[in-house]
Amino acid sequence: MAARVTTDSRSLWSLIAAETLCLLGAEVARFGISIWIYKETGSVGDFSLLMLANLVPGLLAHPIAGSVVDRSSRKRVMIGSSLITLVGTAIVLAGALVGSLSMALVVVGASLASIGDAFQWPALAATVPLMAEGDELAKYNGLIESGRAIGRFAGPAIGGLAIAFVGVTGLVATEAITFALATAVVAAIHIPNAGDDEEEAEEGSLWTDMTLGFRWIFAAKPLFKFLLVATFANFFLTIAEVVLQPYGLSFLSERSYGIANAMFGAGMILGGLVSGPISSRLSSLQQCLWAAVGVGASFVAFGFARGPISYAGLNLATAMLITAGNVAAMTIWQTRVPEELQGRVFSAMQMVADLTTPLSLALAAPITDALMPRVFERIGGASMWGAAPTGVMAALFAIMGAVMIAGFLGAVAVRDIRELAPVEGSPVSAE
Repeated sequence: MAARVTTDSRSLWSLIAAETLCLLGAEVARFGISIWIYKETGSVGDFSLLMLANLVPGLLAHPIAGSVVDRSSRKRVMIGSSLITLVGTAIVLAGALVGSLSMALVVVGASLASIGDAFQWPALAATVPLMAEGDELAKYNGLIESGRAIGRFAGPAIGGLAIAFVGVTGLVATEAITFALATAVVAAIHIPNAGDDEEEAEEGSLWTDMTLGFRWIFAAKPLFKFLLVATFANFFLTIAEVVLQPYGLSFLSERSYGIANAMFGAGMILGGLVSGPISSRLSSLQQCLWAAVGVGASFVAFGFARGPISYAGLNLATAMLITAGNVAAMTIWQTRVPEELQGRVFSAMQMVADLTTPLSLALAAPITDALMPRVFERIGGASMWGAAPTGVMAALFAIMGAVMIAGFLGAVAVRDIRELAPVEGSPVSAE
């Protein structure tokens, strides 16, 4: 593993600002596209198609993205990933400008953005350890998560205010402008390389290089088991993301729901900011596992929320816990994977962690609409959670929370996960 460098705080702050700007522009445009779909078709199928376009191409691109990150300058990869997204944005913008915007163009744009993100994320995650000393990784990972949260939740608000003045075309143009500015910022800062292994990496076949990340993770048994815990969590978190909106709207007014939902964004920002100070008191592993147990407990509590204050408070707490857990998990991977392999390993890790997401999206509606009502009736759930449909969704949250708590406590009982010793040497050969 390459030697650590002295923390380059100015470049790191510039990188965080560029990442935040990119996500802000993307969310502004996504809001505009959602409004366009709603007005043009109102089809749930079109919304699902957009969600799949935002997910599947990037998922398929992860293996080659990781190989490219490790074979190339990470700075060039981040610039290139932004340019891929810009091409997709230009296609959508051109369609909007000439009055020929269609779902086909929207899907192409979303697919290119998904592919761009598949390259951007491992490049960024693998760059932070090259620019920050080990004891400051949690701090900067937390700041990146806070910046992403700002973009994710400020974007729709800005889009909602601006759409009356600039229309959908203006919102898409905003994405193009923010990505262009962010790309210029990244181009202007110094980003070190991982080492002098590029020539060695290029000697192997591309297939061998693409599969190295997966082979490394499978051979590093404790980290593989830790990754399975994250995959387990993502399955339930994705279902919760789908169900949370109709659940909240079933007992809150639209205004109260909007305010309470904003607390989730505030929680993500706060979670990123407090992750650095927490890391001085808890190890990254302790922070990650206890945050996960806390998320399970908050899901159980969601089942009994019936007012704006309790719902908003749980949104805030859950988002803080999820973000703190994500920051700790990322720090664990950054401090245990050799720098010259981080692109491939991080891409493989992200792909495995996200494998259950399409399944969760497919199962959320059948579980909520078909399975849970039968379970709810059989166990007499109305006496505890109230009448359907609110009670049915409340029971689902409580059950998911209980399963998550049991799963996370079971993970703590596994010695490989509980101790998660550093990986000695490289568990696989690059040959």
